[in-house]
Amino acid sequence: MKKLAYASVALIGVCCGTIASSCAFAQSYDGQSAQGGAGNSCAGITIKDAAEYNAYANATSQSAPAAKAEAIEAFLQQYPNSVAKTEMLQDLMGAYQAAGNAPKMLDAAKRLLQADPNNMRAMLAVVYLENMQANQPANAANKQSLLDDAAAEALKGLNAPKEPCMAQTDYDNVKNLATPTFYSVIAADDTAKKDVKDEIDAYTKELQSYKDPAQTTQPAALLDTYYLGNAYLNLDPKDIKSAIWFLTRAAQFAQPPYKSQIETAAEYWYKKYHCPQNDAACNATPPQGFAEIQALAATPANVFPPASYNPTPAPPPPSPADLAHSAIVTSAGCTGVTPAPPPAAPAGAAPAADAAAAPAAPAAAPSVPPACSDSLKNMALGDKEFILSNGTAADQAVIWSVMSGVTAEVPGTVISATPDAVQLAVSPDAQQSSTADFTINMKTPLKELPTNGTKVTYIATFDSYTQKPPMIILKDGAPKAVPKPPVHHTAPAHRPTH
Repeated sequence: MKKLAYASVALIGVCCGTIASSCAFAQSYDGQSAQGGAGNSCAGITIKDAAEYNAYANATSQSAPAAKAEAIEAFLQQYPNSVAKTEMLQDLMGAYQAAGNAPKMLDAAKRLLQADPNNMRAMLAVVYLENMQANQPANAANKQSLLDDAAAEALKGLNAPKEPCMAQTDYDNVKNLATPTFYSVIAADDTAKKDVKDEIDAYTKELQSYKDPAQTTQPAALLDTYYLGNAYLNLDPKDIKSAIWFLTRAAQFAQPPYKSQIETAAEYWYKKYHCPQNDAACNATPPQGFAEIQALAATPANVFPPASYNPTPAPPPPSPADLAHSAIVTSAGCTGVTPAPPPAAPAGAAPAADAAAAPAAPAAAPSVPPACSDSLKNMALGDKEFILSNGTAADQAVIWSVMSGVTAEVPGTVISATPDAVQLAVSPDAQQSSTADFTINMKTPLKELPTNGTKVTYIATFDSYTQKPPMIILKDGAPKAVPKPPVHHTAPAHRPTH
């Protein structure tokens, strides 16, 4: 009779060149003496049957990983209820890992969990390998199922108690190595399910779980830092300030070519959040003030934004109503013809009642000086449409006062046509989205309908409009006559008389 000892492998990913494609955290774990089955003390286990012991000794003495795995499989098949079953399954998992056989390693880990449900090394192997399988193109159809299984096992691992015969120090070491991977896989599952809030929570807890901040500058944690930055951009509304930090943090430690790509994204969102549109220095490349954020993010201890990280939001750009008002009052002779629109409601304020629910009566057209009227008449049709669609009631009334009843040419792209009416996309936005914004009601039915998508011009009289959806309606429409090309008569040839 002889006491047996074993060594276990604490799995954080697996070594590059074997199962994982990147150098992860494969580390050996020097465990204590082998644990026994039910009824055995933590001091070790005893195999009384000589034949079983010889089979055990033969399996554990193999040095080649494939041969060792084969011998252990033979032992477990011959002695399925051996007191050494748990230890042999751990050795089997390690042998398949050393052999680079991921499917067999996963199978061994699942069998180990059946024998020892709280074995954190087995949980970690299942979580890591199922997550890896989920991201293989061949498993696209089962991706969500694999991610769900891996995330469920990861959650169990986070809550797994210490095994009775495991030293507290050993448990803490394995727990500290496993926890970031567990949270990373839970976050990946949340990402696939588009659960952005839980995704952010899981990635945040992952980064918090590293005992040494320098670990967050290594590839696995750095990739999840980048994912966390993107997750903040997927919130509704976006949390751009947080996204800038984590994207910038990832860029400081990433390797080419990813470094420049992530840096470009961080700069883009920094400009969008912080830089006024008319501030050339702030909108330069690199943007003004961004170097200070880079310096903060490059400090290994600053896994999360420090108090000194505080980019201020840029003032909001002019609203469409402001732009519409500006188009009128900056036209020659139109200063002060309409009041400025009211300021926009502050962020977080309750939204105003929907104007469509209780339509207001059209505003009476204010008195427009002749010089202003002449300027507005010459305004581009697209600008007039923008004011009707986005301006205040007073601005709409002013621009409509110089349009209503006026007969004009309306060029556009046909969206739909009947003998009595043709709908056109006239503005660039409408043409880009293939959406009608003008309706031409015909004076007489069309004998030949235009084909959708063709460019046409009609002559018609402005009759009415709606603001939402934007639509300008004209009456008495007729196709613009296409002038016939001039006929050139060839003079008769004169032949010389002989």
